[in-house]
Amino acid sequence: MYLTDIENLECYSKLSLKQVEDRLLITADFPKEFLFQSQMTHPFLYVILYVRGKEMIKILDEGTAKLYVPSKKEIDPKTYKKIIDFAKQHSKQFKND
Repeated sequence: MYLTDIENLECYSKLSLKQVEDRLLITADFPKEFLFQSQMTHPFLYVILYVRGKEMIKILDEGTAKLYVPSKKEIDPKTYKKIIDFAKQHSKQFKND
C-alpha cells in the first residue's frame, strides 16, 4: 500500500506529555484505493511528535479495529510532510507562538 492524497485533515483529539511528546488523532479523507487495499472503513491518523525531533504516523481503523504502521517509504513525501506539518500546527509543544 502506498498512501497519497489525503485531504481535509481535522484535529480530533490531542495529548501533550510535557517536554516528551505530543499525540494527535487526526481525521482525514483517505483515497478510495487506499481504503479498498487496506480493507479499512473508518480510518484516522494517530501522529506522535517527539520533542527531540522524531515523528511517527499510524493509521487506526475504528470500523475494523485494524492498526497499520506505514514506513516513511510507504507514504508520498508531500503527503507525509503535509500530515506532520498539520500535526505540528495543532500540537502544544511545537507551536511557534
